[in-house]
Amino acid sequence: MNFRRVIVLDLASLGIGESSDANRFDSVGADTLGHIATLEGSNFQLPTLSRLGLGNIRYSDPVVGLPPVEDPIGFFGKIRSKSEENSKLSGLREMFDFQTATRTTSVIDAIVGLLGVHSILISDYQSYLSNQNQAEVIPVNTDDAGFKELHQQVIAPNNGLLYYRTLGLQENAISGNRQGCIDSLKTVDQHLARLMRELYSTDLLIITSTFTNDPALDVTPTREYLPLIAYTSSSPEGKALGIRRTLADVGATIGEIFGLEVSNESIGSSFLGELK
Repeated sequence: MNFRRVIVLDLASLGIGESSDANRFDSVGADTLGHIATLEGSNFQLPTLSRLGLGNIRYSDPVVGLPPVEDPIGFFGKIRSKSEENSKLSGLREMFDFQTATRTTSVIDAIVGLLGVHSILISDYQSYLSNQNQAEVIPVNTDDAGFKELHQQVIAPNNGLLYYRTLGLQENAISGNRQGCIDSLKTVDQHLARLMRELYSTDLLIITSTFTNDPALDVTPTREYLPLIAYTSSSPEGKALGIRRTLADVGATIGEIFGLEVSNESIGSSFLGELK
């Protein structure tokens, strides 16, 4: 597929169950999505994310209110962080880290500086994002402002990389406000429905999370598997992407789309070829 733009929606704090190394990070039993869902039980519904395949990721251990759907329209899987560090920024660095022959940089700066690909980053202040000198950084401090900016950027006929890191879910998860987490996820779900209508046929939407924070546990952040969903209107039939070993697979996919030459030693493995 010849994608001209990639939109990455980072649902920061959203985890889907303890990762294989959870015991090393005091996160045994962590399940952000599952513990949020139990507050509303069967009334917990995220129709857009469900159609995309969020519930299918947990087909063997369904989340209350999010059963697998028969014909998901998104490509779905789960992904883990490989980093030995577990912080709010380590996953972000891992997703975009890139090693050239001479230095460590990022996929973001590499596709802009080497290939001239326009990159827009929408987020509250994060030092890592602000240090991406080649990208355009748009600061926001609420999801209302962030999604407003995201929609404006998506409907513009521009190519390149567009990244948005949501705010409400992480704020509520950190404070232990499970009802606030539910409200934030429902807001995301509503905006996603609109966003999918706004996409061009040459757009690829990637939905994931760069760290997790189960509000039911005292430890923060928690160590969990992260959701991975990819959607394009040009391929309405999705399928499973399996378990990805590192968040760097997202960066590798972005790099391949824009023609960045990488080796497996410097970045993860692209899943572009699986989007068929």
